Amino acid sequence: MSPNNIGDTLPALETNTLIRLADGAPVAAPRLGLRWVFPALRETPMRPECHPLIIGRDGDGLGKLEGNELSRRHAELRLDGNQLVLRDLESRNGIFVNGQRRDQAALAQHDVVRLGGWVGVVVLGATSAEASTTPALDPAGGLHLGPTARQVSLPARQLAATTISLVLEGETGTGKERFARAVHEWSGRKGPFVAINCAAIPESLAEAEMFGYREGAFTGATRGSAGHFRAAHGGTLFLDEVTDMPWAVQAKVLRALEQKEILPIGESQPIAVDVRILSATQIPLESAVGDKRLRADFHARLDGYTLRIPPLRDRRDDIPSLFLHLLGRHGLAAPTLSPRLVEALCIYGWPLNVRELDFLAQRLAALHAHEPVLRRSHLPDRIRGLPAEPEGPITTEPPGTPRPPTREQLLAALESSGGNLARAAEQLEISRQKAYRILGTESPERLKTARRR
Repeated sequence: MSPNNIGDTLPALETNTLIRLADGAPVAAPRLGLRWVFPALRETPMRPECHPLIIGRDGDGLGKLEGNELSRRHAELRLDGNQLVLRDLESRNGIFVNGQRRDQAALAQHDVVRLGGWVGVVVLGATSAEASTTPALDPAGGLHLGPTARQVSLPARQLAATTISLVLEGETGTGKERFARAVHEWSGRKGPFVAINCAAIPESLAEAEMFGYREGAFTGATRGSAGHFRAAHGGTLFLDEVTDMPWAVQAKVLRALEQKEILPIGESQPIAVDVRILSATQIPLESAVGDKRLRADFHARLDGYTLRIPPLRDRRDDIPSLFLHLLGRHGLAAPTLSPRLVEALCIYGWPLNVRELDFLAQRLAALHAHEPVLRRSHLPDRIRGLPAEPEGPITTEPPGTPRPPTREQLLAALESSGGNLARAAEQLEISRQKAYRILGTESPERLKTARRR
């Protein structure tokens, strides 16, 4: 398979990739912009402008895009008051917002736009100066950083080399453990990374598993155990689902962190330990304190800084590059993706976040590794479930306006005219441009099929 450009532009994909418009406000104010996420991300600096930006093969500056499915003047992006508006300039293939063909649309944050073979996401962008000075973060600990994830990660990178305790807050599947592993890698600590799922430790065994025990310390202790604290000595101890840690154990863990020493069960002398604590939670720690699930003093010790990892639906511009990265991890290193597949991935809500995207990548790599192109039809129904595309632009027509011919009628006319689009359009009393619009993005294949017949 031939790679898409996006796979070849990493790690530069997150820099200076917004098409943005300014209305004369101070340049430091963030405002909505259109970030192209497929098939390539460009490094051209952003250009705040008051006048409309023409997008297409003959577009203005940042609006100049390549691709056979784009018209020369495909669409117009402009500011209407405080709203960012995208308008079709009677293009051959139309504009699509969140999977629906539109004549014009006021764009909101996280909207997904498709123009020809290009897919973009509406984001709340930083200024061009801020974007150009954002340091590139190398992937670490198996973590892949897309545009939004890169910005979110900056405080964690800055705090990684300190001893400040970090809390990673986010929904299930957002990659909290991978972020924690990355922080450990960035910290430069020589000891190991040890992860504990606090929800999986029985309360009766929690103290023994955390601090270890001496051989013969209790019934069944046929040999001693170092425990998680000593296993992480010199490194990082990651407390996943920390709000599920038993209340009594929280006090002992707090003491160990304060004193920097532990007392294994059956021992009489404490043992010094040096660990960096990272913890993860799906709910704010303040809420857990209010619900009496977490001790207030334990919360104060854990929460040096809280890094809130947004769900995948709030960082849609990360999805294409992350998906390609995950496909590569599952053995599909240089796939070609169809624009409509990428559009569907960006629109879908991802309730299980990155974990669900990873499962999908694994499935497609196993089932469709030999396909020349991964298409939307290869996706499960729940992800593929975009609304049907209208046959033409969405407009409000006055009563009695003749309805345009259907695609089936146009295909029949094409067959009768030997694949001559101009003759087929004349037969149906529509313009050639209208005929292209009805055929949509499949027009080249449709024309070839009709001519072969």
